[in-house]
Amino acid sequence: MNHITKTMGYIVLFTFVLNFTNCKTQSIQQEAPFTIVKKSYFKWAGGKKGDQGTTIKLVGNFETTNLGFSSIYFQKYRFKVIPEFRGNTFILIGNRSSLKKDMNMSGNAIDEYGNTPPDLDKEIPFDLQKDEAVIEYSINGQIYFHKVTGVKQVETVYYP
Repeated sequence: MNHITKTMGYIVLFTFVLNFTNCKTQSIQQEAPFTIVKKSYFKWAGGKKGDQGTTIKLVGNFETTNLGFSSIYFQKYRFKVIPEFRGNTFILIGNRSSLKKDMNMSGNAIDEYGNTPPDLDKEIPFDLQKDEAVIEYSINGQIYFHKVTGVKQVETVYYP
């Protein structure tokens, strides 16, 4: 009986250690089926008070089929992207705004109907420097990650 308890303890400890070693690591591919030719980001400010954010833009070339892009991880945030394809060239633009949505606050719960819960910033699964980004892409449904370095900040844009 004591042997079984000891073995179960080792299994639980092994599982616990294995889970924590996987927390901040995703498999980043050294080689990708595409090449990034332009990489930049800029901070922007809008006309409303508190309306500001960051936009990241990556331009690249590819020669494979069934290639898809879903996210860019950059400066502690996940940017969802909708890729734009033109021949063998793609453009990925991710935008993040810090403007909070208006909410109806009332002592009466019925008046607050329709409020959406705020988007909580989740910690990204990568440790990145300020000029590094990770692209989440897929080929035939299989998800991969590729790190991009040297993302340059360009001039801040002020919108009216």
